Amino acid sequence: MSKLFSSILIVALLSIALAGCGEKVEETYILTTLREATRGDLLSPGFKYSFDNPNIIAMHKDLALVREGNLIELFIGQDLEPRLYSLSGKSFKILASKMFSPYVHFQVDYIVAGSDTIEIGPSMFMKPPRLINAVGYSPEGFEEVELDKLTSHRLKLKTIKDKKFLIPNGKLAFEEVNVKGSPTMLYTIHLKNVRFLVKDPSDGMQLIFKALIKENLYFDGGVSYENIPSRKFRKETDSGGFVTVEFVKYGGRILQK
Repeated sequence: MSKLFSSILIVALLSIALAGCGEKVEETYILTTLREATRGDLLSPGFKYSFDNPNIIAMHKDLALVREGNLIELFIGQDLEPRLYSLSGKSFKILASKMFSPYVHFQVDYIVAGSDTIEIGPSMFMKPPRLINAVGYSPEGFEEVELDKLTSHRLKLKTIKDKKFLIPNGKLAFEEVNVKGSPTMLYTIHLKNVRFLVKDPSDGMQLIFKALIKENLYFDGGVSYENIPSRKFRKETDSGGFVTVEFVKYGGRILQK
C-alpha cells in the first residue's frame, strides 16, 4: 500500500469517526426552543437542549445573549465569541446544558455546524454576570438631576461631582475618543448637551452595552461621577469626563457593577 493511499485512508476514517461522534453527541440533546427550555415543561436527562440557529444579539468573550421574542437568556462557554463569529452567515446548532445557579442560564457544550462538531466547554476565566429581576428594584443613593442642563462646563459639572445619579434615557455608543493624544475606543453615554465616557466597564457590562447598541435601545441605569477633569481634557475628548456605570437595565433585568 502506498504512503499516499495510506494517508488518504486515514483521513477518510478520521472524518467518518468525527462525523459519527458528532451525531452521537447531538442525539443526547433535545431540540427545542428557548421558551420551552426555560419556561415550559419539557424535560431532558441532564437538562441538555439543542437550539437551531439561535438569535444571538450580543457576544463578549465567553458570554452571549440569545433572544426569542421578549425572552432573553445568557449562554456561556470558553471562547464563545470568536467561535460564533467564525460561523457568521452559516447555519448551526448550539448544544447546551441548562444551569440553575446563580440563576437559569446555559452552559454551551458544543456547536454543530454541518458535519463539524466543535467542543466548547466551561469558561476558564468568567462567571455568569450577576443579573437580577428588575421588577421591584429600587436603587438607593441615586439622585435625579436635570440631565438636559448638564454640559461640559465646570460650573454645570459641579452639580454632579461626587454623586450618583440616574440616567433613564441616555444614548449609548462605542466610538473613538482622543484620550491624551491617543485614539481610543470607549463606550460613551450621550445626553442632550454633553457626553460622558464610561470608565472600566466589566465584561458583563460590555455584553449588555453591545446588546443595547445592536437593538438601538436607550441606556437606562445609574452612574457615579467623581472628579471634574481639566478643561483641556474635556475639550480634547469633547466630554464631561468619566462616569462609572453602577447598574444598567436590560431585558427586564438589572446588572450591577
